[in-house]
Amino acid sequence: MRKECGASAPRPHALHLACVAALAGLGLAANAQADDGFLDGWEVSGYLRAHLSMNLDNPYLADPAANGAPKGDYKYDLSMLRGSLKLNLFKDFGNSKVNISLRGSQEYETSYLKDLQKVADQYAATDLFSNRRRSSVDLMDDVYNKAEVREFWWQTDLRPGTTIKLGKQQVVWGETDFFQSMDVIHGYDFRWRSFLEAENEELRKPLWMANVVQRFDAVDGSLQFVYIPGRMNPADERGNSYDVEGGRWANTPNRGITFAAAPFGADVPYNYDHKDARMDDAALGLRWKAVAGKWEYSLGWFRGPAQVPVINPNPDNPLGVGNASSGRSFLGAWHGEYRSDRSSTVGELIFPQIDVFGVTANRYLEGIDSVFSMEASYIPDNTYNVGVQAGEAGGCAFFPGFCGIVERDVVKLMLRMDKQVDLTSFLKTSRPSFLSVQLFDTWILDYDRKDEIVNLAGFGGRTKEHSAILTAILGMNYNSDRINPTLAVGTDLSYGGGFVIPSVEFAYGNHWRIKAEADLFFNRKYQKRALTGFNDTNLFGYFDGNNQLSVRVTYQF
Repeated sequence: MRKECGASAPRPHALHLACVAALAGLGLAANAQADDGFLDGWEVSGYLRAHLSMNLDNPYLADPAANGAPKGDYKYDLSMLRGSLKLNLFKDFGNSKVNISLRGSQEYETSYLKDLQKVADQYAATDLFSNRRRSSVDLMDDVYNKAEVREFWWQTDLRPGTTIKLGKQQVVWGETDFFQSMDVIHGYDFRWRSFLEAENEELRKPLWMANVVQRFDAVDGSLQFVYIPGRMNPADERGNSYDVEGGRWANTPNRGITFAAAPFGADVPYNYDHKDARMDDAALGLRWKAVAGKWEYSLGWFRGPAQVPVINPNPDNPLGVGNASSGRSFLGAWHGEYRSDRSSTVGELIFPQIDVFGVTANRYLEGIDSVFSMEASYIPDNTYNVGVQAGEAGGCAFFPGFCGIVERDVVKLMLRMDKQVDLTSFLKTSRPSFLSVQLFDTWILDYDRKDEIVNLAGFGGRTKEHSAILTAILGMNYNSDRINPTLAVGTDLSYGGGFVIPSVEFAYGNHWRIKAEADLFFNRKYQKRALTGFNDTNLFGYFDGNNQLSVRVTYQF
């Protein structure tokens, strides 16, 4: 376990409490004394936050002692009670700048989380392979509680027009905050709240890097170079982290099921050392950004680990070979290499090294009084898992997608329109409202249905040539921006289902912010995954049973 906030402690839980307490003390002291000599000249900001959520559905949690029957009724139970403190320190020294950002989070173990942990512990004791011992993930200390240095960078001008920033930081590319196309430099931690957090910087994983920007004022442009040394960044801080530990955001019906101790003894560990997916390899990025006429545009290239991991199947495949129902043959280990224990594992999670080439553009369109944005990326040899399960027949190693990995060229496209809409007479808002409509599409260029590409290993949803999602966000303002409702909606145009997220934020003075929202997910009936089998489940089928109410109280300083 990482201990970024001090020396080792007798118990991880105590360490997290100590880190959060230390951050709180430092934050209050800095806020109180920044003008009285302590941290003189430093800009101090941050927040204290309480965040809770309540189940509006009864999420399915299998009881291993009852043959997988539902363990209990968790509707209206608290699924999260989380406290966080973030402290930002910034100082401009004239010829250089320094920024430090610290964050600590601590959760209360609700009765729902206790049952998730109990089920994980029960599954951990189930093992088809008697030659190895298993241990379960501690959801509280290994997943939810954390104290960390979020950013720690120094920036200076090497010469007029050339800026270098060294240290732990976030670099954001692209034109969208929703589904990423060019925003691929960092991974995201979706384990504690999936994709619902409005501020991407809260989920994005900062990295140690060198970030150099050269301005070309004569053509109103700049060239950015990013170098990320692999060995300076822990492997688990690169690539996306999804809930494979069986926590509250595990895909239905895998709550309580840790991949390292899944049913049937299926062990699927992370492998960060595959020859074509080494997480200690350096990453590189180049981006040209400029203005041409009324268009602002950028051209970018990034070489590094994929954000989304794939399953590299065990070539010895201890739980069975092939998918007789569909005809997909077993492809074996990707590029002939498998580094995990062949006697006990079914597969391993890897992050292949990929190249991403992208272009973004935006401009104001006078005719429709809107801002148009687009983003497109080309990924040659993008990796996908294959092997579709039909009914209850079972796939490679029983799980769909475990037949192997194929490489296919992919284009990702985003189109967005932002517009101020005047709803003052209709909804009595205090000023015009903000409307943003976005269309996302993933296009597999050399698509062949016979490949049996799946959208997610472990689920039988077959990927289509085009996977498109349409979203819209309407932000409104009342009482001189003291009451700010928002409505976000989205629909999966390819596989069905969608979401509706109504929310409202109350602003009290300069410090207090209270936000309440309902997260509602919908999916087609055929996407509802049978509790004892694998069917045609895709994106919004994974969120089945995750409807919830969320309340966030923030004191910002």
